[in-house]
Amino acid sequence: MTYMINIKKKAQKFIKKQDKNQQIRIYNAIFKLPNGDITSLKGYENTYRLRVR
Repeated sequence: MTYMINIKKKAQKFIKKQDKNQQIRIYNAIFKLPNGDITSLKGYENTYRLRVR
């Protein structure tokens, strides 16, 4: 199955403000999808969150 990942401009701006190690951890978690701690957001349809530790 093929997935399309959209990172909103606000999220990209947030990631850019993080230190380099944190940025790497976030992007690694994103690119390893669909594996990881993923949960659908209540009250939204087709919207999910990814927990990065």
